[in-house]
Amino acid sequence: MENRYEVLEFHKILNKLIDYSILEINKEKYIDLKIYKDKSELDKELLLLNDMIDFYKFDGGFSLENISNISRYLKSISILGNYLELEDLNELRKNLIVFRISKSRAKNVRDKYKSIWNIFKDSNDLKDIEDYINEVIDDNGNLKPDASLALKDIMKQKNIIYSNIKEKFDNLINNKDTQRAIQDKVITKRNERYVIAIKTDFKGLIKGIEHDRSSTGSTSFIEPLNVVSLNNKLREYEARQKEEVRKILLRLTEILKTKLDDIENIIYTLERLDFLNAKTLYAIDIKGNIPKIQNSIKLSLIDARHPLIDNEKVVPISFELDENDKIILITGPNTGGKTVTLKVAGLLSIMALSGLAIPASEKSVVGMFDNVLSDIGDEQSIEQNLSSFSSHVKSISEILNNATSKSLILLDELGSGTDPSEGSAFAMAIIDYILEKRIKAIITTHYSQVKAHAYSTEGIKSASMEFDVKTLSPTYRLIIGVPGESNALIIASKYGIGENIIEKAKSYISEDSKKVEQMLLSIKEQNEKLEKMNLEVEDLKQELANEKLEYENKINEFEKEKNEILKNAYKEAQDYVKNMQNKAKALVDKINADNVKKEDAQKLQKNMNMISQYIEDSKKENIKEKKVTKADINFEENEEVLIKTLNQNGKILRIIPEKNSLQVQAGILKLTVSVDDVVKIAKKKTNHINRFVSTKVSSAKGEIDVRGKTAEEAIEELEIYFNRAILTGYTNVYVIHGKGTMVLRKKIHEYLKKSVYVKEFTNALPSEGGLGATIVTLK
Repeated sequence: MENRYEVLEFHKILNKLIDYSILEINKEKYIDLKIYKDKSELDKELLLLNDMIDFYKFDGGFSLENISNISRYLKSISILGNYLELEDLNELRKNLIVFRISKSRAKNVRDKYKSIWNIFKDSNDLKDIEDYINEVIDDNGNLKPDASLALKDIMKQKNIIYSNIKEKFDNLINNKDTQRAIQDKVITKRNERYVIAIKTDFKGLIKGIEHDRSSTGSTSFIEPLNVVSLNNKLREYEARQKEEVRKILLRLTEILKTKLDDIENIIYTLERLDFLNAKTLYAIDIKGNIPKIQNSIKLSLIDARHPLIDNEKVVPISFELDENDKIILITGPNTGGKTVTLKVAGLLSIMALSGLAIPASEKSVVGMFDNVLSDIGDEQSIEQNLSSFSSHVKSISEILNNATSKSLILLDELGSGTDPSEGSAFAMAIIDYILEKRIKAIITTHYSQVKAHAYSTEGIKSASMEFDVKTLSPTYRLIIGVPGESNALIIASKYGIGENIIEKAKSYISEDSKKVEQMLLSIKEQNEKLEKMNLEVEDLKQELANEKLEYENKINEFEKEKNEILKNAYKEAQDYVKNMQNKAKALVDKINADNVKKEDAQKLQKNMNMISQYIEDSKKENIKEKKVTKADINFEENEEVLIKTLNQNGKILRIIPEKNSLQVQAGILKLTVSVDDVVKIAKKKTNHINRFVSTKVSSAKGEIDVRGKTAEEAIEELEIYFNRAILTGYTNVYVIHGKGTMVLRKKIHEYLKKSVYVKEFTNALPSEGGLGATIVTLK
């Protein structure tokens, strides 16, 4: 039944794909293109095609112009003693280059188009083979004179011999005694030997061998005797050259033989690329998309267009055959687009199931039909002596015999070509049979009885091709849910049939037909009213949505302004608190040094905590910020941290996640501080603690290693470390900075001279590190 696809003009689609193909093997594949039976295979092909379309649209795609059929070389390469000629090697090289560049492009976008990269990932590019060929053949496909040392020497000797031959001929041409015998001062070849054209009447002046004579006999081509031996030598070297070329090509072919499997993979990949390239270019040409494929027998085409009709002229159509609707019955006037709609449904279904993009929205859905069976147009058979009706009946019989519950049937003008009453009865019976067998179908008709039958039968969806009564012309729009009128008499009137004839015709229409047409007209009017109301409702909904969006935007702006004002106010307050905390630092130092009354410190602590707590609570109440959970706070209880604003070490007593803060003990003070105001302290290294211990500095209790850090980083760590060392009671500490270029040592010493923590410092003893470490005595 696949010849039925010709009615849908699928062969024209295949011809387009053939035109886009480069390799003959793919042109043959497209001639025999079949619909997929396995959904998983079809899904893979369409996914790959979708990636290819995007790759070509947005990332440049592949350039396959230089590929050719190189599979014919595989047999020659595999046969012992055979070798590829220069033009064969040049063609092979072009294909290897195309493959390598294509693979590189696919690799560059492999994260974006994984399915395309999968085509290449198991194949090796043969850059080494390209290089071997490049050493032998130039860009124009000619053998390089230095392709081998032997060939280079042969070419050199040939050039010397040719120079000698040319010199002999030049002497002959310039000799006063012989120059009058010269017909043409050009060296030419006859019988693969260099000769000169001599006037026949003067050939006695030049001793030599005559190889040829002009058609008129006035010119003889003579090989002078003093050139004969040089020509013989030249012929000898030409034979050597030919043999050397054969050896070079044989060696190169032997190298190719070791890469035979890789070459086969490359050939397969290039053929696959060419096949996909044709589908991709055609998809872009028709502005096609990849529909969704479903196992259920469903057809939903959205903004579908016929691929063979000019995109600027075609009117898109949308319709759906779902689980509940088995049949769509399309009615309307002739030339209204019913047949085109049938062809769009059938053709796009076949295209999608064959792994092609379709000119419709990507939201379209095509079910896994096992076949698309159609009877479209007048197929009257003169050879079989069949009338139009007989031909249609024969075709319908074949369709019904071959259809399954997974098929899609397309019937144009069902029941036409015979008596209208019998044709209507026949059409209704066929429709009932298709419904009973639960087969999806799209059917067109003119008959009023069939329209009425469809409208009152469950499982049939009525549709019509719109006809503009005012302009008396079709709009080619498909209207779902409303049966159409034939408008035959209106069309007849448009084309000049007299009013008296039209009125007479109306009088012959049966009352039943008139009632049906009146019913259809009433349904159409009601549908138009509903459409108008739906449009008004949609406009109101859009207007409401716009107003809602505008209102929400204004609220967001007000909220943003409010937050900005509050944030600025709280920033000023926090700055004030930080200032107080800085002042408190001095008091903390004094407390640690002079034992100031604890009551004063506790009073200060209480005031600071009250202000800080008030600001945090107010900020939380008025500014919407991200809620912080304990998982977001990367601290632990009893962990030692640095309080940045106090430049003071402290220990975490309690974590308060709901306030994004910590309670810390700094000396005798207990403070509640923001998480942002503390930093972790790196754990003190325990290795090498006693490396530089000596009797001179036996009171030392610690060290810090800042090797590998910048001067700025090292000084920042020293600040923290000295503060902690003083609180811990260390007297002497070691600063290990290493030697290197001495730059870090110099910067640290400059800092130590100014540091408020340092009393004095000196270089370590040689046994303790020498210039690589500094002993610091703290205040």
